[in-house]
Amino acid sequence: MNKKSKFVVFILSFLPGLSHLYLGFSRRGYIFLGATAGVVLLTLGLTTVLYGDEIFIVLLGLPVLWFIALVDSMTLTEIVNRSQGLETAGIVAETGGSIAGILDAQNRKILTCILSIVPGAGHMFLGYMMPGLELMSLFFFCLFLIDWLRISFFMFILPVIWFYSMFDALHKTAQEPGEEAGFSLLALWGQNGISRSGSKLLGYVLVGLGLLLIFDKIISPLIPYEIKNSLQTGIVAILLIAGGIKILSGGRGSSESGEVADKCAGGE
Repeated sequence: MNKKSKFVVFILSFLPGLSHLYLGFSRRGYIFLGATAGVVLLTLGLTTVLYGDEIFIVLLGLPVLWFIALVDSMTLTEIVNRSQGLETAGIVAETGGSIAGILDAQNRKILTCILSIVPGAGHMFLGYMMPGLELMSLFFFCLFLIDWLRISFFMFILPVIWFYSMFDALHKTAQEPGEEAGFSLLALWGQNGISRSGSKLLGYVLVGLGLLLIFDKIISPLIPYEIKNSLQTGIVAILLIAGGIKILSGGRGSSESGEVADKCAGGE
């Protein structure tokens, strides 16, 4: 078996995917080539729509993708060179050998990770259509609210949704497609309408959003800056104090119930 040169692998890795084609792992190579082309095309598409310099931050994904492809190709080079009794590494990768089984699972994870850049797309690729649809709808709905209402409050929700979608999709790669496990927004609705707990949660969310909009768009512009700053600080302080009192009262109640249970168990 001819050994593969690490130097050639390193040179070809400047375009993610070429080194994998050189090693004989064509499927893995096409994945990285497609991901690279997708990042470039996405950036070009956004430039024609948004006309802003901020969109070029998407190109920061290219060095990350290049580094992942480089490390992966170097690891595969070691596997290829250590293989015994095989004429080429491509035979192992394409004919269902032991290495191919491992690579298929890794390819599934890589594709899921790349697609999860858009929250929900990775879930749809794995067959979890409803969770994927919910995550994608929630993410773009928050983007719509941020752009339409100009409220930065929703900015903290976006990374939460993104990271949850990414790691939940990677976790689901170990499950069988179709196992609808995990949190679901539609679980708040019963078969015959909105359930009681779901209606309460939805009501609290709508009331909170309405109050936030009224304060931010109507009341806040009428208040002087000094008073508004003090008012915001006071509201946050009151919420923190109320939350602390709630936690302390809950902990006290649970400790008292535990002491009563111990006394009853001791026969007192």
